[in-house]
Amino acid sequence: MVNGQGTSVQETVDSHYVNDEGIIHAYPDKPESEYLSESLGLYMEYLLQVGDKQHFAEQADILKERFLVETGGQVFIPWRLYEEANVNALIDDVRISAALETAAEQFAEPAYSELSEQILAAMEDRQHQQEIAVDFYDWSFQLAGNRLTLSYLIDEMTVLPESYTMLDLGETDMFFPEYYDFEKKQYVKSKEVHMIDQLLIAINRFDQGLKSSEFQKWLIEEWNSQGRLAGRYDRETGEATVDYESLAVYYYLWQYFERVGHMELSEQAVQRAESLAGEELPGELHFFDFIHYQMIMHEQ
Repeated sequence: MVNGQGTSVQETVDSHYVNDEGIIHAYPDKPESEYLSESLGLYMEYLLQVGDKQHFAEQADILKERFLVETGGQVFIPWRLYEEANVNALIDDVRISAALETAAEQFAEPAYSELSEQILAAMEDRQHQQEIAVDFYDWSFQLAGNRLTLSYLIDEMTVLPESYTMLDLGETDMFFPEYYDFEKKQYVKSKEVHMIDQLLIAINRFDQGLKSSEFQKWLIEEWNSQGRLAGRYDRETGEATVDYESLAVYYYLWQYFERVGHMELSEQAVQRAESLAGEELPGELHFFDFIHYQMIMHEQ
C-alpha cells in the first residue's frame, strides 16, 4: 500500500512513528509521546491486511521483548510502556491475541498461536466479574476492574462468551451507555458521547445480531444533513459539541454502513476521510487515526 507521498505505509511508520528500537510512539516525529499497546495491536492488524510477514514478525518480537510482563507464571500486556504501568486493557489484548491467531494460520507460524493462548489464559483466569470480562486487571494490586466498556466487546475472539450478553440493552435510545458498572449494577451514560465509542458499540451489537434502530436513524439523518460526523455529541440533543472530525471515526462509520448495507453512504464516508486526510500524511496525526485511515484505503 502506497500513501500520498509515493512511499509505503510501512516506510512512513518506520520514518515517523518508531523510535530507535522500532517501538511505535503515538505522534509522528515525537518519540517522547506515549508508547501504547493499542498502537502495536492496530499495526499488527494492518500488517495482516497487507500480508507483510516480515514486519509482523518484527512487531511480534517487540511484543515479546518489550511489552509482555511475566508474573506468577502468567503474562500480561501493560496498556502503555511505562515503569509503573501494571494495568492492561481488554480491547488491546483481544486485538493483539486475535492478530496473533490469524497470523499463525496466515503465515504458517504456530508459535503465534501459543503466544495468543498465553495472553488469553491470564485474562480468562483473572480479568472478570461474575464470569464477565472487565476492562482491566491491576497486576500490582491483583484486582479486577469494576467496569466493562461496551465498545471493547469486539467480535474478533471470544473472551468469556457471557460478556457479549452485556450488549443486549433492550430498547435503546439515540445513543448507547458507555459501560456497565459491576459495583453499582447499572449501565452508565456520559452527557457527551464519543462517536468512536458509539459506532464501535453499534458494530459490536450488529455482530451479535442486535439492531440499533434509534442510533442508526439518528446517524443517517445527521450524515445526510451535515455530510460530516463530528468527534463528540450531546447525548440529550444529538448536537455536535466539537468541530473536529476524526479519520478513525470515518473508519468505523465506513465499517458500520458496510455492515448494515448502506453501500452508498459507506462510500461517502471513505470520500470524506480522503478529503480530510489530504495529501500531507502523516502530518500531526495520532497513530490511531493514521493507521485506521490506511486500513480504509487498503480496502478501496
